[in-house]
Amino acid sequence: MILLSWNCQGLGNPTAVRVLADLIRTKRPRVVFLIETFVDRNRMEQVRVKTGYDNVFTVDAVGHRRGLAMLWSNSINLQVTAYCDNFIDTTLSLDVGAPVWRFTGYYGYPDKARRRESWQMLRNLAAQSTMPWVVMGDYNDLMHQTEKRGRAPHPPWCINGFCDAVADCGLQDLPFTGYQYTWVRSRGAVNMVEEKLDRILVSEDWNTMFDGAEACSLTCTYSDHMPLLLTPVATVNTMRQKRFLFDNMWLREDRCREVVAQSWERTVGRDVLVRIECCSRDV
Repeated sequence: MILLSWNCQGLGNPTAVRVLADLIRTKRPRVVFLIETFVDRNRMEQVRVKTGYDNVFTVDAVGHRRGLAMLWSNSINLQVTAYCDNFIDTTLSLDVGAPVWRFTGYYGYPDKARRRESWQMLRNLAAQSTMPWVVMGDYNDLMHQTEKRGRAPHPPWCINGFCDAVADCGLQDLPFTGYQYTWVRSRGAVNMVEEKLDRILVSEDWNTMFDGAEACSLTCTYSDHMPLLLTPVATVNTMRQKRFLFDNMWLREDRCREVVAQSWERTVGRDVLVRIECCSRDV
């Protein structure tokens, strides 16, 4: 099971669709969240056919701006629960009988004047459900000053506000491998700027459920944003025998010394480790 999130910067020309189709054919994600499609649902239906998905949900672009889309296959159970110009909220399960969790494709306002609206929107989403949650997308925000290269530093109030919103939502940043600066402006020029605008946030219970999850960024020259891939993997924990640990509180029990003495006397002549194990069972 793989999820892909990408600010594709427009799907209005055949080249863009070919790039997306090649990306999907190579990585084979079962869910794809697209940002800034710049197209309507009719065009996204054509993209669905071209890429071979069974389902598509579209938030239409406004003129030649914005636009969101979610593509997914019938091999998973996905239900769209809410949407607007900035997000598509879903619940999904990977297989029949598998746990149900929440996946939100997210797009934060790019204008600094609307940053606080973005943070409040994230908080409002968090209040809607207590399900295990993963949020992927383009946040148009940074969590650290080191997540930017070039020009002036990122405004501290933006960093602090975004970090506070993430903490208020009970989310944590999921690390990914690959290049960390997912957005670039003026590539190759002396005034080039790079920022980590795209990321994956997860709740603690989702992180526990998929404690082997892997994520990475992908190189893609068509857009100024890099796609992100997420593979939710639950590690198989083998049962390990618990070690015996002595608790000092037992000394307050009247019969503790008696039980230890009887056990130790009963196992005279045996290996010391065997005697300790027998004593732990008696206690």
